[in-house]
Amino acid sequence: MRWVRLFLLGLASVYPLYWTAQFSLFFLPAALRAIFLREPLTLVGISFLQVTAVSGKPSATWAGFEALLFAIFLSFAVWCLRGDKFLAGGLAMVILGQAAFLPFISQLSWHAEFSYVSVIGVFLSLGIIGFGLYRIVLQIGGVDFVDRFALLSLFAVLPQAILWLAFRLHYPFFGAKSMLMLLAPVYFCAFLVSAIPVHRKRKPVGLLRSAASLGEILASSAVTCLLITAIGITSLSQAHSPQNSAKTEWQVHPS
Repeated sequence: MRWVRLFLLGLASVYPLYWTAQFSLFFLPAALRAIFLREPLTLVGISFLQVTAVSGKPSATWAGFEALLFAIFLSFAVWCLRGDKFLAGGLAMVILGQAAFLPFISQLSWHAEFSYVSVIGVFLSLGIIGFGLYRIVLQIGGVDFVDRFALLSLFAVLPQAILWLAFRLHYPFFGAKSMLMLLAPVYFCAFLVSAIPVHRKRKPVGLLRSAASLGEILASSAVTCLLITAIGITSLSQAHSPQNSAKTEWQVHPS
C-alpha cells in the first residue's frame, strides 16, 4: 500500500512542480530583467506545456546559463529552508535540474553544436538532479540498491513518464526524442544515487516507511487542479480573442 501512495504522491506532484520550474527558469529571469533593466519583454507562449519569455536580445547560451543559475539558486533555497525534508521538495530539485538540463543537451544533440559551455551546463544540471534524488532517498529509505532504485523509479521516473505521454498525445511535436531527453538523465542519476549507501539512525519500519502521507497527496492534487484550471482559462481566453493570430507573441514595454 505504501508503494501505491508513493506513486500517487509523485503523480500528483510532478505536473505543478514541472510547470512551476518552467515558469521560474524560462519566464521569471526575463521578467526580472525587463523590470530592473527596463527592457522590452516578449511573451513567446503560454500553455499546459510551458511558459516562455525573452527580454532584450535573445541569446541561446545566456538563456541556458541564466536558467541554470536560477535552478541552482532555487535548489539551494529549498535545501536551506529544509524543504528537502518533504518528498515534494526533493522532487522539486530534480525537476529544476531537468528543466536546466534541456537547453544544453538540445544544443549538443539537435543543433550538433559542441562547446565546453554546453558540457559544463549538462554536468551541473545532472548534479542538481542527483542531489535532489539523494535527498529523496534519505526520506524514503531503502534496504539495498534494488529497493532504493525501485522506490526512486516509482516516485520520480514513472509519474514523469505518464506526464510526458500525456503531453505527447496533446502536442504532436513533443516526440519520443524529447521524452528520452527528459527521462534519461533522471533514470541515470537514480541508478547512480541508488548505489550510494544511506546511513540512517535505526528506526522502526513503520516510521521509516511513512514519508508519503495522504495529506501531501491531497494538497498536491489540489495544486494540480488549480494550475490546470488557470492555464485552461488562459488558453480559452486566447482562443476567443479577436486579436488572436497564428503566432502568439506579445510585446510588453516598460512604461
